[in-house]
Amino acid sequence: MYIVLFGPPGAGKGTQANNLVNEFNLYKVSTGDLLRDEVDNKSEAGIEIKSKLDKGLLVPDIIITKLIKKVLLNKSINNRIIFDGYPRNLNQAKELDLLLKNNNKTISCVLSLEVDKKSIIKRILGRQSCSKCGLIFNKYFKPANNDNHKCDSKFLMTRSDDNELTIANRFDTYVAKTLPILNYYKDQNLLHKVNGTAKIDDIYMEIRGIITSIEAWLYNLYLYNYRTYRTFSKIMARIAGVNIPQNKVVHVALTYIHGIGKKFSNEICTKLNISKNKRANSLTDDEVLKIREFIDQNYKVEGDLRREISLNIKRLVDLATYRGSRHKKKLPVRGQRTHCNARTRKGKAIAIAGKKLTPLKK
Repeated sequence: MYIVLFGPPGAGKGTQANNLVNEFNLYKVSTGDLLRDEVDNKSEAGIEIKSKLDKGLLVPDIIITKLIKKVLLNKSINNRIIFDGYPRNLNQAKELDLLLKNNNKTISCVLSLEVDKKSIIKRILGRQSCSKCGLIFNKYFKPANNDNHKCDSKFLMTRSDDNELTIANRFDTYVAKTLPILNYYKDQNLLHKVNGTAKIDDIYMEIRGIITSIEAWLYNLYLYNYRTYRTFSKIMARIAGVNIPQNKVVHVALTYIHGIGKKFSNEICTKLNISKNKRANSLTDDEVLKIREFIDQNYKVEGDLRREISLNIKRLVDLATYRGSRHKKKLPVRGQRTHCNARTRKGKAIAIAGKKLTPLKK
């Protein structure tokens, strides 16, 4: 999985990147970190980079490309990289595509955190950091108080370049440089715009839903040539990102897709004039394509459905409803007898040594 993450300064890009790294076991690649590592290692490239930076010059794309190429050749992080703030221009985006193509890989998705200028200015102007303990706060969204900050308020500092004019200029520069790159990825149907003005957890839920709904099998197809792919596609019917079992009849095989039950599977077969008793491995390419398109147009399944359910559960929990409290405690929600069937949610009972059951009264 190769993910590209974009966002203007102050959009919370670093926070979301770290969340993805922790949950999906990804490796974050930032050109700033790569440049600093080379300078610290005092390599040949590092000496050249330091001389450019000391003069206030931009590091040439050819050096950046060499560093990215070195990262992509690292087999320990193969297929699990998230690019944070890279590529920075259209030329770098094309170079990245070429490097990945040479390794039989491709970009999986491009995420863009969409935040307006007014919100960005408010976020950055409110940013404070403690010079003593290093904690970061925001006087608008996460103010320092006695509960979360033990140091004196005199240690809270703001960056000297955090003024409205500088922030506005940085935002305008980002938009001007990034727009051609976003259009480049949009033309490839890779771009996913994310509402960056929501709460941090809500933003991550949206990003997580996008990533989990991506069809991971596409990434591996680039390891094979066209002929191998044709053979694979004839053997394996994949619908809505799921390899349906080949030895089962169609109306049963379709129920292996999350969100498709017996009613919907029978409805699909009837509407598309496909025999219910036909084996999945007997489906033609046209029939598989028809089923895919019909499901996409009429049903919410797999990643989209899971994301909607998780957001609905989160809403119930936030509203402190009864059902929300049951979800929060991992207990049955819709009136089931907890005493009889709660184990389906709570898991196997764990015996506690020395604890005796209270005898029932006669």
